[in-house]
Amino acid sequence: MPTSPEDKPPSDTTRSWLTTPQPPSTPPSPSTPPADDQPPAPNPPSPETTYKPARATIGEVVGTIKPADFLKVHETPCSKQGFLTGIGTGAAVGVLRWILGLPIPKAANWAVGTGAIGALAQYEYCQYKRRVEKEKMLRMVEVVTARQAREKAEAQERAREARERREREEAEKRQKSWWKVW
Repeated sequence: MPTSPEDKPPSDTTRSWLTTPQPPSTPPSPSTPPADDQPPAPNPPSPETTYKPARATIGEVVGTIKPADFLKVHETPCSKQGFLTGIGTGAAVGVLRWILGLPIPKAANWAVGTGAIGALAQYEYCQYKRRVEKEKMLRMVEVVTARQAREKAEAQERAREARERREREEAEKRQKSWWKVW
């Protein structure tokens, strides 16, 4: 007894090829013939035939990391600031915990943990600031582009009005006789 939509047999015989590896040799004909000047429109993909990428596993993601990537970590934006903040916070918390009476191994654990959390927090904050700055820059570019377009349209309008005024004055001069004084 079928329990899921995938287990149900297809009700439409034209789509039965979806469950088999071979598509039909001829596609079903549309109900209306295509016009002579336009090619026939392709059938929209059905939900069964659309491609849905599989989620990557952690193993696959880790497999994409190359050893050379670790040599370029310092070149990524915000990583230097994150590392320095992490080192500073880790050292400060480790020394503080040691002064407050913890043994050195436990104080070192606190130092490493807070250093990693501080580095990650500073890195993410820096990335956030970069995103906000990028959005502001895009808005500024849009505003400047709109202003330039508006100024260009105004300049064209002023030039058109000046040209029309000159044409009117020239038409009035042509209509005026040269021998009339007033």
